[in-house]
This record gives sequence, C-alpha cells and structure tokens, in this order.
Amino acid sequence: MSFVQWTVDEFIALEMGFPTNVARSLVQLFEDGCEVPFIARYRRHLIGDATPDDLRHAVETFKNAKAIKAKAEKLLKRADAEIENGALKESVKDALSKTMDAGELDSLFEPFKKAKKGSLASRAAELGVGEICQRLCRSEYVDLQRFVGSKPELSVLTKVEEETVHLLSHDLHRLEETQNLLQKLAELNNHLNVRLKVKSTLTRKAKALKETDKNFSLLDHFKLYLNFEKDVRFVQPFQILALERASSKEIINWKIVVDDSISSIHPGLKLKFHPNHVDLLKKAVQDSTKRFLIPSIERKVRKKLLDQAENSAIDCFAKNLRELLLTAPLKGYAVLAIDPGYSNGCKCALVNDNGDLLQTAVFHFRRLDAMRWAPDEQAEELLKTLASKALDSPFVIAIGNGTASRETQIFIASLIQRGVIAAKFCVVSECGASIYSTTELAAKELSGIDINLRSAVSLARRIIDPISEYVKIAPKHLGVGLYQHSVNEKRLDEMLDIVVRECVSNVGVDVNVASLQVLQRVSGLNKKTAANIIKYRQDNGGIKSREELKSISGIGPKCFEQCAGFLYVYNSVRLDAPVRKKAKLLNEYNPLDATPVHPESYEIAKQILEYAGADLTHVGRNSLFKMLAVIEQRIKERGPEWVVVWELLSNPFVRRNAPVLLTNVVEMKSLKVGDILEGIVRNHANFGIFIDIGVGFNALAHSSTLLSVVPEVNSPVKVRITRLEMDRRRIGVVLV
Repeated sequence: MSFVQWTVDEFIALEMGFPTNVARSLVQLFEDGCEVPFIARYRRHLIGDATPDDLRHAVETFKNAKAIKAKAEKLLKRADAEIENGALKESVKDALSKTMDAGELDSLFEPFKKAKKGSLASRAAELGVGEICQRLCRSEYVDLQRFVGSKPELSVLTKVEEETVHLLSHDLHRLEETQNLLQKLAELNNHLNVRLKVKSTLTRKAKALKETDKNFSLLDHFKLYLNFEKDVRFVQPFQILALERASSKEIINWKIVVDDSISSIHPGLKLKFHPNHVDLLKKAVQDSTKRFLIPSIERKVRKKLLDQAENSAIDCFAKNLRELLLTAPLKGYAVLAIDPGYSNGCKCALVNDNGDLLQTAVFHFRRLDAMRWAPDEQAEELLKTLASKALDSPFVIAIGNGTASRETQIFIASLIQRGVIAAKFCVVSECGASIYSTTELAAKELSGIDINLRSAVSLARRIIDPISEYVKIAPKHLGVGLYQHSVNEKRLDEMLDIVVRECVSNVGVDVNVASLQVLQRVSGLNKKTAANIIKYRQDNGGIKSREELKSISGIGPKCFEQCAGFLYVYNSVRLDAPVRKKAKLLNEYNPLDATPVHPESYEIAKQILEYAGADLTHVGRNSLFKMLAVIEQRIKERGPEWVVVWELLSNPFVRRNAPVLLTNVVEMKSLKVGDILEGIVRNHANFGIFIDIGVGFNALAHSSTLLSVVPEVNSPVKVRITRLEMDRRRIGVVLV
C-alpha cells in the first residue's frame, strides 16, 4: 500500500505562494481550530504578510487539499485491487501519490476504469472484438473477415470494423498520452496551437419571444451575449457569469468550441498499425476525438472558467461586504428614516442617537401625470412634527434608495432649502430591509410596530450602528454582490460568513450590551455560547472582566482563546448584587479588557507600558499614543510578538466612510456630458464601480478608467459624465 507523498502545508505553499514556514503554521492553526479573525490579529507573527482575504482563501485551500488527498488515497486502494500488472501498478501508484491536482488524478486512473455498462465500448467488448484491438495495437495484420458471423451482430465486415472502431476509440482515449494531452488542453493558456473559444447562440425559446412576452426585455438586458464569441484566454470572469445567468433564463446556450485541427495531434496517431489497418486507426482517432476528447476538453475548460468566475464573484462580493459592514456610524444624531414607496406610501421612523424608536408615520405621493409624482398636502406638516420630536438632538434624514427614492430626495431637499427643516439628508441602501421586517427577530425587536414600518426603523439604525444592523440580514440580501445567483450558494455563504465574523471581531464588541446577532458572529462563538453570555450577564448584572468569561457555560480554553480579544469590557459595569467569594478575582477590572490586546499578552502589554513610562491607568487616554510612538524602535528589537501587542495598543481600529450628508439633489434634465458631480461609491464589480450621483440609479465608472487604488464602498468621489443614455437608465463616468 502506497501513501500520498505530499503534505497539506506543501499544497497550500504551492497554491497560495506562501513560504513553507507560513504554510506550515497555517495548517497547524487550522488544525487547532483557530478562526481567520484570531489568526489575522493575534498570530500575525506566524503568517507573514497574509491578509484576511489570503487567510480566507487559505481556509478553502486547506479544505481542498484534504479532499484531494482523500481522493488520492481512495484511488491508491483501487489501483492496488484492480491493476494486475505489477510494474504498471507501481508506476501508476507512484504517479497517484505525487500529484496534487484532482483532474490529473482522474486522468491517471482513466486507463484502468472499466467501460460503462451499455456503452458502445462495453457492447463491442461483449461481441469479442477485444482480441482484434489487442492484435492491432501490436502492429499485427488481422483478417477481419474471419470474425464475420461470429456473433449475430457481426453479420457483415462493416459491422466488425464498426465495433472495432468503437472499442479502439475508447482505448485510445484512455491512453496515458491522451490524458496528458487533455490536461494540457484544459489549461486556458495552452501552447499547443489548438484554439478554444467561448460561443453563445440564442435558444429556440428566445427566438420565439414577442414584444408582449414577459421575458422579452431580457433580450435587451443580455444583448452583449446573444451572439458572443471569444478566445477562452481573453474571456473575463464577469462575462462567464453573465453567460451563465442568461443561460439559466433560457435566453442563450453557451459552449466551448474546440478547433477541428485537434484530431491531428491525437496521440493515437503515433501507434504503429499494420499498413493494411492504418485507415481503421484514423477512423478510430476521429471517432475518439469526436466522442471522447473534445467533450472532455469542453467539460474541463467550462468547469475551469466557471470556477474562476465564481472565485472572482465571491472575492468581489466579500470586498463589497467588508466595506459595507465597516461603514463608520454617525454618532450623536437622531435619525429620521424614510422608506419611500408609491402604493404603500413613504414609511417614516424616528430613532434617537441610541437607536431607540421614538415615533413612526406614513405620508404618500399623489400622481400628477404619467411621469410625475408629488407629496400629498399632509406630508410637509407631518415631517415638521417628526423633526420636532428629535428632542433638541441634531438629526439627519436617511432616505432609502429604492422605489420613489428620487422623488423623496427632491421633496426633502426642497424642505431643507426653504428652511422648513434644519437638517441634512443621506441615502441608504434598502437591500434586505424588507426581508428583515418579516423575520421573527424583527417581530420580537419591534413588537406592536406595523410590518411595513419596521423596514424604516432598520434603515435608521443602519446609520447609527451599521454593523449591528446589517448582521441581522443574510449577506446575500445586502445588495453588494453581482451574479450571486450564478455561484454555488453553500460556498458563497461559507465565504461570506468568514467575512462577517472578521468584520464583527475587528470592530470589537461590548460584551455587556451586544445583541445575540452580533455576539454569535464573534470569532470562537456561536448562537449557543452567545446566548449563554447574554443569560450570564442578565443573571449576574453584567460581566466585569474578560477573566469572568471563563465561568460562562460553553466557553472553554479554546473558545476563550478565540473570542476574548474581541470582547471588550468597559469599567462602567457595576453590580448591585452581592459578589460571590470565588468570583471575586474574576470581578477585578483590568483596563486592558477594553482594548484589542489579548489576555495571553497582558504581561507583554504591561512591560510595553513600562517602557513608555506609563501604566494601566494610562490605557484609554489619548496621551498614551504619543508615549508609545517614542518607543517604536525599541519594541521592534524585541521581536514580532511584541510588535503585534504594541500595534494593538497604539493603533485602535478605525472605521471609515460615514454616510455623506447632503442638502440638495441633481437636476436630471440639466445633465450633460462633461458635467462634474459628487457621488458615493455603492458597489464594486470586476468591470468597474457603481456610483450613486443622485439621479435615482447608479452611474458606472468602467474598470479601464480606474487607477490601481479603487475607492471603497460608501466613499465620496467626484466624477465627470462621459456617456448619457437616460432612456436606458445608463450613465458612464470617470473619476476626477
């Protein structure tokens, strides 16, 4: 019995380009149950320059390595049992034990798979033409006439030749050389001068569509892909996803087209057949190319293109999600949120600066004509009344970006310009708000509030505490991914969950006030342990130290290691209830408990403070940052672990891109090419970024016009209009 001759850390090093020592450390950390946020923050000294995205990819690569290794071990057992030739068996097993590629494993074992029952090859074998094929491959002359009539199915010479070709085709495809050629051709940048193209054609259903049909508009939506043809080397991931999406809507069929010349390089042509049987070999090569080689290439290349496109889509989604979750909160403001709409009206919710609901209301738009709407007579007075309920707090108005958003923005801007309301407004994504409003969580948090009004409350709270509100909604419903319905849902959910846990952990959580939805997404925690934390703080009046976390059910040594540094305990917690004696030490507050420094590094942190001429009483003061800056070089001399702790003390995590506050809107009718406008980045895609310029739909800055550093989601930007297609709701812009 042979064993796989490579290790998981070697696989990760090769796939990810990591140094061997980093790959080895990562495998050990993953095997120990460490999560990405913990590794990224507290084991940086072991992972080099790896980013959270690198770690997310490494987690998936780690799983892939395990799966490939398991597959290799399974095939090694089969080789032991099924290959009879001793020398050949050892050769195949050696190759199986060394390869790290799942496709290559299949190719190596392909020659030893039995023909599928009912296939042309198995039928030919049952008819006894196997002897003919063996002799032909030994360059012997075979009198095929002798086999005529040996079986009822072989009644004439042409039937003998036909069945021989069927079995030969199968055997030619299983040649080791053919499988090697297949692997090379499946590489998108092969150097064999065989051209591979992606090509699409309209489906019968699409050709039959009429203007009155529901899906007729899809022809315009996918018009770039209705007759698509491109070399596989130059097809972009977003194009593959668009083709796949159009295919799922039954608008097009797309396939990989393989150059006909491929049969001329088939390894079967190198076999030495008797001169009388060369034509039979050529027929077998042609048949094998058509029935086996080309379809195999098509499948492999298509899968590779889809895998690459899926990876690209998930990476883009993850980037957008991270930037959305890390949006800075707007502190110190009451928020009046408006969820605009026509039929159900504009739902309003006023919350104070803590997110507590103060009042709700609804106003409506009335139709002026086919294209125009205006607020009803009560709308202005209603909004003035709501503004007065802000109780002397400064407040902002948050307007959802969905249906009737532009009309609402124009209305609010007019109130501000006329001095009716002393406020500014911002635009907030509505994605997921309606879904949240129908959940059990929303019913529990907002019991007694009409289901249609709950979405407005969610929009308001997204301004005050974005991450706490967004984690209540599945990431795929947050509107920051393109073609997400064309990627593997389970894989997408797993990858996005890692991003959510990373963001929640990096922001840090006040363990005494955080909700179940936030706590369960902290590194090391789950729904059960998060619920146990909430129950413990309710039963005990609060948690006064990180050390106290160890006494909570479900938080063992590994869980504590993973979560402790992300759970902050502030000195404001005081218990009215008597303290149990054995809990006395746990209740001693340590100022480091309110920092991202992990308890395992508290002793190093105290020494760093001492070097800086400070002590624990300085923690949390702005003056400490200057004191720490002075000793930077001295800390670097102590090694990477000290640097990590010093950085955690010196550089508190900062969220960026708070909502941009506005007082006016852009007049659509006055827009022209060359105009310079202010906008807000709403989304990234592989082909560019979508920017809200206040006209009711997003403009696109194409990737070809972007610099190497792309602005983040919610970043304010200045743009110049380069293309206007108002009838198709499309505006092209460049950053200025």
